[in-house]
Amino acid sequence: MDIGLITPPDNMSSYETKDLIASIKRSGHTPVQVNIDSIVVKIKANKVTPSYLSELTKENKIDFGCAALRYLGIIKDYEQFCQRIWAVRSIEMNGIYVANNIRASIKAGDKLGTLMELASHGLPVPPTVASEKFFSGYEAVKEFKEAVVKPLRSGKGLGVFKVDDPDIAMHIFSYFTNLSKPIYVQKYLNKIGGGDYRVVVVGGQVIGAEFRKGKDWKSNVAQGATAKAVKPDKELTELAIKTAQVMGLDYVGVDIANTKDGYCILETNPTLTWIAFKQATNVNPADFIIKDLIKKAKS
Repeated sequence: MDIGLITPPDNMSSYETKDLIASIKRSGHTPVQVNIDSIVVKIKANKVTPSYLSELTKENKIDFGCAALRYLGIIKDYEQFCQRIWAVRSIEMNGIYVANNIRASIKAGDKLGTLMELASHGLPVPPTVASEKFFSGYEAVKEFKEAVVKPLRSGKGLGVFKVDDPDIAMHIFSYFTNLSKPIYVQKYLNKIGGGDYRVVVVGGQVIGAEFRKGKDWKSNVAQGATAKAVKPDKELTELAIKTAQVMGLDYVGVDIANTKDGYCILETNPTLTWIAFKQATNVNPADFIIKDLIKKAKS
C-alpha cells in the first residue's frame, strides 16, 4: 500500500518527515511524499479529483491507502491558506484517511480555537482574552497583573513574551492593531517545578511524556529548555487523552502546566516536532503514528 506524506515546501526534509518515511518503510508499505503546494484539485462532472505534480509537469493521481499530514507550511497569503486547506480536504473527500484530518489540524493549530473548544468541554485552560481592540488587551494585563502575549498561530515559543505593565503593553498592542494583528493575552501561570509537561497521545493512548524546564519562564526546547522523561500520573494521562478526543486528533503533543490550582492545558500541537521528546523518552512517535494510521485506514 502507498502511504502519502503531505509536507510543506519549506520543510520537506525535516527530522520528523525522515522518521515518518522510515517508519512507513519498516511497516512494509511505500512512502509517497507530496509537497502541499504541488497538489492540483480538479472538479468535473460532480467529482473532485486530487493529483500532484512531480518533475515540474508530470501529474500523478493521488490514490493512497492513507496519508499523514505534517503541516501547511509558511503561509504568506489568505488565499494560499485556503488553497492548502482545500487541497488536503480534496484528498479526504476521495475516501483517503488523513491523520490529522484538516479540520482538526486547523482548529488545534490555532491557540484561541483550541482553548475555546477545550473550555466548552469543561477542561482546565488559562484565563485568556482575545480581541482586535488594544483596550481589551490593556484591561486584561491590568486584571492579570502578569500576562503572556502570544500569536494565534506559532510554534517553538517564537513571538511569545511576558508583560506586567499595562502601559507598556498598550504600546505593543497599538503596534499589533496597526498591523491588523489580533491581540491574544493569557494570564501568566506560576508553574510548579518551573516548567511544564508535553504529553504525546497517538490513537487515544499516551505513548510518553516529558517535563520541560527552561533557563527562564519559557519551557520550549527550541528556546533552550531541557527535557527529561517522566511517567505521567493518572490525572495528567486522562487530561491529555481527553484533549486529543475533544480536538479530534489522531496524534498530538499536549502541553500542560501544573499549578497550585491543579493542571492547566496550555496548547495542543497537531504538527509536533519530536526530536527532543525522542531523545528524552527513547520513544519514536513516527512508529506509533504510522501503525495507528494503517489500522484506521483498514477499518
